[in-house]
Amino acid sequence: MGTRRPSRAGIFTGETLQRRSRPHETDPTVALAALGGVTYHWDLATDRLTWGPNAAAVLGVAVSDLAGAGRAFRDWVEPLGSPCREEALTSNELAYDLRYALRLGPGTAIMVQDAGRFIAGSGGRPAFVRGCLKSDPLARGQDGLPRAIHDRSAFLSRLHEDIAEALRFSHGVTLIAGAIVEGSPDMPEILRLLRPMMRRRDHATALSGNRFALALTSCSLMDAPDAMKRLTGLLSTAGRGIRLGAACAPDHALDACRLLRLAETSLASGTSAEPWTMCDAQGSQSVAQAAEPVDLVRILNERQLTLALRPIVDAHSLAPALARAKVALRDGAVAEVPPDAGIALLVDARKLELAAQHLMGAPDTRIILPIEIATLRDLEWLSILAAHLGARPGIASRLIVALPEAVLVERAKILGRLDAMKALGIGIALDHFGSGYATCARLRSLPIDLVCIDGVFIQTLSRSTGDRLLVRTLVDIAQHLGIATAAEWVDDQTTADMLRAWGVDYLEGDQFGTAAPAALPVSTPLRVKRA
Repeated sequence: MGTRRPSRAGIFTGETLQRRSRPHETDPTVALAALGGVTYHWDLATDRLTWGPNAAAVLGVAVSDLAGAGRAFRDWVEPLGSPCREEALTSNELAYDLRYALRLGPGTAIMVQDAGRFIAGSGGRPAFVRGCLKSDPLARGQDGLPRAIHDRSAFLSRLHEDIAEALRFSHGVTLIAGAIVEGSPDMPEILRLLRPMMRRRDHATALSGNRFALALTSCSLMDAPDAMKRLTGLLSTAGRGIRLGAACAPDHALDACRLLRLAETSLASGTSAEPWTMCDAQGSQSVAQAAEPVDLVRILNERQLTLALRPIVDAHSLAPALARAKVALRDGAVAEVPPDAGIALLVDARKLELAAQHLMGAPDTRIILPIEIATLRDLEWLSILAAHLGARPGIASRLIVALPEAVLVERAKILGRLDAMKALGIGIALDHFGSGYATCARLRSLPIDLVCIDGVFIQTLSRSTGDRLLVRTLVDIAQHLGIATAAEWVDDQTTADMLRAWGVDYLEGDQFGTAAPAALPVSTPLRVKRA
């Protein structure tokens, strides 16, 4: 056991394991690539889906083809009966760990592991999702996929050719998705009954469970209702109930995967009173209504935004060492605030004001204050920070400002601002360490005192060998650079013990306490003007 030297902010006070000298230096980005994982952030109110920088490489698609919204991503998920994130939300489980297939092209699909958690916003309702998507090591390559995925790929590849031919010769392709809702779902028998209405180039396949698909390669949108009526008559025999949904190319879609998804959506939207449903082109393109946005200007003006602190303990003594600043409303509900660039400075300035006042009244407290990248870019931030620190001598050494790891891509632009912040006497931390933006060169060139390892890798630590290897690599890199480490989302003792043994310095999570509102400061209200 060896005593480590203090970091640049002097926040080491305990002991850590002595590490062997590293024969070579591994970048965090290399470790994440070896894991085959990509982090993401999903704003439920706006449906915006933000990927980590390595998403295209992990998923094997072009950057321009990445799903930028949760709705678009759902279209990638193969409907094979596997649970989805939305089902985890309705089950009141904030954390999820799922395995499902993504359809990236007519003949291309991958199995993925998806783990993360829902984060509460105003009113205590889930407002954001942060997670990590990893290619499944048990199903690397097309040969490791389930049989149902292979059958679906073969069907879609042929459908892709059908659509291309239809475009060349100006005719239509109708795709019918069907489900047996009553009676025996004997798929070989169902496929046999389809033959009388199939022409030479038509083809059908069994989908998962009680569902099937039929491609009519010379059937226009006008003829599709008659085709479904005939199909209903063929299959609705011997007590068997049938429901159908259809979409047509080129009227509804030009892509085979999209066409099948539209047909399946039409099938799902049908009712028991109507045996078949045609795709509603206008409705299929509609976007889900976004949740009503939070009026942050009103909340700030009415002084409803208050301070909440989440404890962070020393990994060895388990004594409270730091506290993470969060925001709470006057009713005590702790919430995450949307990273709105237009109002980020106002929210972060209010958090700074509350944290500074709390530090004045609590001389033994050290606070990590997360701010948005937009706040750091704002020309007023440094003067606001200097004013609060100057008005309250002695608190600078107990304040650590935390920035998202994504700020590292702007290294040249932010270096001067970080140096100016350090000159004021505060510490600087990186949140979401390991999400794909950090390299050793970037870490070495910036005055970073603390890195907080992303909780998406901590949550599954006890059951994921890949996450354990990644986290140990991240800890070794930070130790090699003389930077303190913290881990978030530590929810059980087993995880805490592993992290302590690997040399992590601070632990944060439900195992050590949740965020609680701090004492409300008494101050003169400041008015915020709307833009």
